[in-house]
Amino acid sequence: MKEKLKDRYVIFAIFFITFGIIIIMSLVNLQIIHGKAYDEESQRRLLTEKKVAAPRGNIVDRNGIPIALNRESNTVNIQYVSMSTAQRNEMFLKLVNIFEKNGDNYKKSLSNYITFNPIGYGPALKDEKSIEKWKREMALRDSDIELMTDPEAIFNYLRTKKFNIDEKYTDEEAYRIMCLRYEILIYQYTNCNPIASDVSRQTVAEIEERHSEFPGVTTDVEYKRQYIDGEAIAHVLGYVGAIPEEKLPELKKQGYNMNDIIGITGVEYAAEKYLKGKDGIRQIEQSINGKINTQLKLSSSNVMQPGSDVMLTIDMKLQKAAMESLEMRINEIRYKGGTNNYGDARAGAAVVIDVKTGEVLALASYPTFDPSAFLAGANDKEAQKLISEWINDTTGLIPMFNRAIQGTYAPGSTFKPLTAIAGLEEGVITKDTVFYDGGTWTLPPQDGGKTFTCLEYRTLGWAHGPLTLQRAITTSCNLYFYWLGYNTGIDTLNKWARIFGLGEKTGIDIPGEYKGVLASRESQRQYRNDIWRPADTCIAAIGQHDNMFTPIQLANYVSTIANEGKKFTPYVIKKIIKYDGTILEEKQPSYEELPVNPETFQIVKAGMVDVAASWEGTAAEAFQGFKYTVAGKTGTAETSEPNHSSNALFVCYAPAENPQVAVAVVVERGAWGSNAAFVARDVLDVYFGLAEETQKDDKIIPDEVVYTK
Repeated sequence: MKEKLKDRYVIFAIFFITFGIIIIMSLVNLQIIHGKAYDEESQRRLLTEKKVAAPRGNIVDRNGIPIALNRESNTVNIQYVSMSTAQRNEMFLKLVNIFEKNGDNYKKSLSNYITFNPIGYGPALKDEKSIEKWKREMALRDSDIELMTDPEAIFNYLRTKKFNIDEKYTDEEAYRIMCLRYEILIYQYTNCNPIASDVSRQTVAEIEERHSEFPGVTTDVEYKRQYIDGEAIAHVLGYVGAIPEEKLPELKKQGYNMNDIIGITGVEYAAEKYLKGKDGIRQIEQSINGKINTQLKLSSSNVMQPGSDVMLTIDMKLQKAAMESLEMRINEIRYKGGTNNYGDARAGAAVVIDVKTGEVLALASYPTFDPSAFLAGANDKEAQKLISEWINDTTGLIPMFNRAIQGTYAPGSTFKPLTAIAGLEEGVITKDTVFYDGGTWTLPPQDGGKTFTCLEYRTLGWAHGPLTLQRAITTSCNLYFYWLGYNTGIDTLNKWARIFGLGEKTGIDIPGEYKGVLASRESQRQYRNDIWRPADTCIAAIGQHDNMFTPIQLANYVSTIANEGKKFTPYVIKKIIKYDGTILEEKQPSYEELPVNPETFQIVKAGMVDVAASWEGTAAEAFQGFKYTVAGKTGTAETSEPNHSSNALFVCYAPAENPQVAVAVVVERGAWGSNAAFVARDVLDVYFGLAEETQKDDKIIPDEVVYTK
């Protein structure tokens, strides 16, 4: 038995000795015999990951005409590679020299804090608080803050202590090195730090040819936003920009990083979750000096997915026609002059809605801006100057203000159809009720006894005489609607105004819509700390007093009249289309059926038809010779500005017999509502394909006049 155990121990000993010898020989083979070769191979095959940015989805109009696209752009990136500080600084200066030689811009965030030639504080350091905060971020230790007493001292501190830049470099060269070192500092060497974008092919070629001089530096292709005819649709389209600092923490949770762009306004903002694609990850093998050797196959979860396309309801042909007409007609009105026209028309808006669906076919706001400026980057001084002028505008033109959904205006006489509907629905009048306009009308003594005067009587010396509702709408007789408003009452007027969506947001699917104001007992208390009086009702009934509505509200209101009670929710985003062609979402029309007697609409619509067709109609001149019947209403709204023209408004729909589109136009300081009607005529000419047939005799000024912005 003992012999057997002894034999077993011997066998185990031999096994362990043999196994140990094998391990030792393997280690010798790995570390001594082939150690150098394996070390070189490991250096050659460093595995790293690189983000593959997804292109943003396209934005197109209802006919597929491109508005926002993407273009390819060459970028230069850098990632951490072990090297000495001296080598790093030398490499960065070489890179900057290549960029500047080829006219390429590179990131210079440092210039926001410290400028060179002369050395001073940058625009981001506006006060002592911001200076101290930034100094603390730069300091290696608390005691170093005492070394940064002024811009010159901060420059020297960054050069000598922070970035350790050799004295052999001039201050100018040192500053250029510091700019790139600062970019790496704030990004803290992520896998891929972009230091220059939109670089030339020549720059890419030089970096690739001299790759051994630029360890960790790679070139890549990314996608940049591009706008087509952006100025014509700027307020709808919006623009993209860098992620605001305060939003970054939350957006990081959604997959964004600090280098991403995001929609800031308009459709770019409203459809952000669709437009943004899913970034991919590319695994690469590369050498220690950063040269890429092999790209590994991606797993399905890491594949980049482009953003979805957004199709709008906007018709770009109609949109451009509205913008061009606003600019042209505003210049004409200034030139025209005339009674109560101070020649100060300056801005406006036009909205076109499909009355059968609520789709917005045009949403124009003038003056406009170029959203492409926001794509230019911080180094484009001309673009930054333009942006600053737009944002800080002091002229009152405010190009970035979307007048179509944010501008609030007294509706003037465009409100009279609403007053008429309220009077008819509440039984105050019938279509045959006659009011006699003898030039003046006086409130009963118990209600203040105020006397109102017909505009024609005051200015021309004659009155309208007997008026039915239809003729009152046609002639826009103020006296009739003072009387009707008084007998209807403010609470009833407000009830019907709210039913039609006036003084309320329409719910359009782009951000920034204003609610407006409805003249009421509440507004009287809020703005004047006063009670409501019957005379106030008379003024409110003709669209004045505190009534302030947006052009989109007015367009939706007249659209509701056109389709006899279907109040749609207007929208501009029609479809969301995935990159593979799948329709992710398609907006369906949504409407509310208003409780209005069909006969009421017929009575009001008859008066609106005569506005554009009858010799007494206030818009007859604008629609002379037009091939389709138009139903409309002019409005001339006084403002609180002394020595300025009144605002001009016009609302309409066409064809009157079978309505297709509704239009609302506002011209700030346009003097008379009939002037705004010419913009609607221009738009309808294009909609019905009549633009080329339109006669030149409808123009207010001669052809040779040069139109200026």
